[in-house]
Amino acid sequence: MSRDGADGADPARSPLRPVVLSLCALSPAMVVLSLISDGNAFSDAWWLVAFALWLLLWGVLRSMTRGVAERPRAGLDERERGLRDRVSFIGYQCAVGAGMVVVLLMVVFQNQPDMIERMPALLTTLMLTASAVPSLLLGMSGEGVEQADEDE
Repeated sequence: MSRDGADGADPARSPLRPVVLSLCALSPAMVVLSLISDGNAFSDAWWLVAFALWLLLWGVLRSMTRGVAERPRAGLDERERGLRDRVSFIGYQCAVGAGMVVVLLMVVFQNQPDMIERMPALLTTLMLTASAVPSLLLGMSGEGVEQADEDE
């Protein structure tokens, strides 16, 4: 079996690659916007626009990778189960790490109310990004797209 996948498809040519790359670029931009906003980022127009765009792109990615991500375990072969378990574990570890980053920042900046005020948007950005990691990894691998086509 080649590294390109079971059917020989090149993951670099995945139709999801632009969506994945857009989400990967938008997440750090949202982190920056949450940290430079005047006060709470939830009232900052640029962060809210980035947030809405991020949610839209994530919805597209989730709908196109659900062939592997949401199919019942019995409907997956061994390779697909292993892939889904692996990306889910990585996503969980990213969520734990993101939560710890925010907690540590809150401890470090506990005497700076202006910085503490920015933490909810930072936490939202990091948690959304961590929750999207499994879909991002599936999208980069090209898995799920072929599965959705076979189901139809």
